[in-house]
Amino acid sequence: MMQLNHQLVPRWIFTVLIILAVIGFADATFLTIEHYSNSIPPCTTDGCETVLTSSYSSIAGIPVALFGAMYYLTMLILLMIYLDAKIEKVLRIALFFSIFGFIFSLYFLYLQAFVINAYCQYCLLSAFTSTAIFVIAMYVVKKFKVQSLPQSSL
Repeated sequence: MMQLNHQLVPRWIFTVLIILAVIGFADATFLTIEHYSNSIPPCTTDGCETVLTSSYSSIAGIPVALFGAMYYLTMLILLMIYLDAKIEKVLRIALFFSIFGFIFSLYFLYLQAFVINAYCQYCLLSAFTSTAIFVIAMYVVKKFKVQSLPQSSL
């Protein structure tokens, strides 16, 4: 296990991560509201209705967008806690958590492309934001690790 050097990680990286998480949260929250309003949002890709009403748009009656909103909100909270308290474990959880957002985005992109055969612009925005968060998180992990943590710190 490696330790991040807090002083070396530029603040702008966290600003970008927070902006991406806010965009993702707004997008997923909007889709969740639309779902519970039984509305289809305006769409420029001509596939939103197909995607948002497919059997893949909810799990056990809960819209996938709600899970996305919870993911982005969790990322926001973790990033804000880290920025405030500089608790490395919180940052590590956020960086690790980004992997799940990326994996689910790949899965939902696969469904849109090869199963549903339609694209939803809001879903694509979420895929972009979660992928960007993941890429930046992996950059932080690779670039700013500087020394091993002692076993007692795990």
